[in-house]
Amino acid sequence: MRKLLRYAHPEVTYRISHKVLSLLSKGLHLNKDEKAKAEKLTLPSKLFNIRLDIPVGTGAGIDKDGDLAKLYLTLCGFHTVGSILLHPRPGNPHPRLYRYPEALSMINAMGLPSRGISYVIKNLLQIPERYVVIANIAGFTTEEFVILAKVLSRIDCVKVIELNISCPQYKNINLHEPRFLEDLLQRVREVTRKPILVKISPRMHVFLRDIVRVCEKFSNVGLTIANSFPVKAEFMSSGIGGVSGILIYRLMRKLVEIVRKISDIVVVACGGVFYGEQVYELLTRFNVSAVQVVTAIAYEGPFALVRIIRELEAVVESR
Repeated sequence: MRKLLRYAHPEVTYRISHKVLSLLSKGLHLNKDEKAKAEKLTLPSKLFNIRLDIPVGTGAGIDKDGDLAKLYLTLCGFHTVGSILLHPRPGNPHPRLYRYPEALSMINAMGLPSRGISYVIKNLLQIPERYVVIANIAGFTTEEFVILAKVLSRIDCVKVIELNISCPQYKNINLHEPRFLEDLLQRVREVTRKPILVKISPRMHVFLRDIVRVCEKFSNVGLTIANSFPVKAEFMSSGIGGVSGILIYRLMRKLVEIVRKISDIVVVACGGVFYGEQVYELLTRFNVSAVQVVTAIAYEGPFALVRIIRELEAVVESR
C-alpha cells in the first residue's frame, strides 16, 4: 500500500485516498470524554496556552474542508483544516501535482480549492470541544480574512486561527510586507481572541525579522514556518508550484533558527518532516511548540503520523 501511494499517479491517489478516508472519518464517533489515543504522553507541549499531549499533527493541505477531521484527530495531537475560503473555489485545472519519490518531495499547484466556509462549518460542528483544530484560512482581500476568522472563532474545537499569507495564488498581493501584515493582524485581532498563527513562505527570509517584530506587537500571535517553496513549473497548468517535502527541511530549520536567535515567539514547524528524530530536534533544540506533517502523509497516508509518533516515542525513551 505504501509503495502504491508513493509511486502511483498523484492525482489518482489523491482522489481515491481522500474518498476512502472521508468515508472512514464520517463513520467515526468522537466521545467528548474519551482519553487521547496515545496511552502515554509522547513529549507534551503547549501551543500558546493549549496543552498538546502529542505535539505532532497535520498541516494545511491534507484536509481542505474538514472531511477527514475525525480520522486524524484520533491519530495525532491536533489537526489543521484548510486552507478554508469564504466561497467555493475549484482550484487550478490539472495537472497540479507532481512527485519526486526518490527525494520524498513533491510540487503542488492546487490553486486553493475549497468547498467554502459553509461546508467546512458543518464538518467542524461535529468535533467535540476537547479536540484541537487549527483553522487555516485564506482570503483575496483583508475583509475575507476577517470574516473567516470571526465565523470560525465561534466554533469550540477551533483553538487556533492560522493565516495563510504565503500562497502563490496571491499574485498581486504581498501580505508579507510588514505594513500589510500589521493591518491584517490588527483587523483579525479585532474579531477574535483566539491565538493566531501566521504561515509564511520560506522565500520571505528578507522580511523575516520585520515579520517577527510585527507579530510581537499583538498578543498570542506566532508563526508557522513554513509553506511550500514557490518555483516555476511549466509542466503545471498554472506555470508555478510549491515544493514540499525533504528538499525543504533544512531551509525550514534554518528559518526557525533565525527566528529563535531574535525572539521567543511561538513557532510551529512545517516542512519536510518525515521522521521522529526530526520532530525531536525541532522540539528540543529549536523550542518549537508543535510540528505539522504534510508531504509524508501525502506519500504514506495516515500511516505516516502513526510511524512518526512511534519513532518520536522511541527517541524520547532513549534519551
